[in-house]
Amino acid sequence: MKKNILLPTDFSKNSWNAIQYAIKLYGKEQCDFYILNTYTIDTHVIDTHTLLDPDHSFDRLAEKRSKTGLGDIMVRLTFENDNPLHHFYVLSRSTPFVATIKKLTDEIKIDLIVMGAKGMTDRSEGRYGKNTLSVIESIRDCPVLVVPKAATFQHPEEIVLATNFDSDFKVEQIKHLAEIARISGASIQVLSFEDHSLLSPKQIKNKMLLRKYLKHVDYRFNVLHNVKMATALSCFVKIRQSGMISYIDKKPSFWQLMGLGKRTLGQLGFYKDVPVLALHA
Repeated sequence: MKKNILLPTDFSKNSWNAIQYAIKLYGKEQCDFYILNTYTIDTHVIDTHTLLDPDHSFDRLAEKRSKTGLGDIMVRLTFENDNPLHHFYVLSRSTPFVATIKKLTDEIKIDLIVMGAKGMTDRSEGRYGKNTLSVIESIRDCPVLVVPKAATFQHPEEIVLATNFDSDFKVEQIKHLAEIARISGASIQVLSFEDHSLLSPKQIKNKMLLRKYLKHVDYRFNVLHNVKMATALSCFVKIRQSGMISYIDKKPSFWQLMGLGKRTLGQLGFYKDVPVLALHA
């Protein structure tokens, strides 16, 4: 079945790496890739003459940069990708970034969003970019695969799913995780922090549902005790050299949206060379 995959780009090396990762990950699958760039007016590059010229729209410079950048990407893909299963479309929009992604996800029926861990203007170290977090938190009906700049592509042999079974799983999103495991020949290592004997009825129900959704792929349950989630996950991934991390992203609380308290992805820690697949509760 053909997939529709959205690839936001700001023309940074990080976003290009994410585009390449998505293309290679789905190399044997029929896909339509939608490469999106959004832009806003940049008054820093507008000279005095332009400001005084009523016939010159401020948007023209930003629009030209956007379309030129997308054209360059298409030229590059034409030379580097001859996969008959893949088709590429470019989208240039002057509307706000997250709102545009939300609209396109609904209109085109996007199955997966693949984007870089941070944008060109984000200089923060050791954490994910603001736009990346905003997409994960705002687009609740579509999984988001975050690809850091240092990630080099190879089909993951193992995907770690971090969960305590306290969030209800969306069937369609777990199917995406199972599909990535299938096309990669990967096993799924479910990592939790509570013994089955201590789970609540709701957690037991969710664990049984997860078994059902993963029945067609190789999976295993793992339990770690008396250690913080970020530390446990980091050690587990490093020791086993896992190729991808997945987790269930809870809808952020009011206080988290106000900047008081870490968002779910932030609680997992930052991974500079391991892609992270955000599924939604």
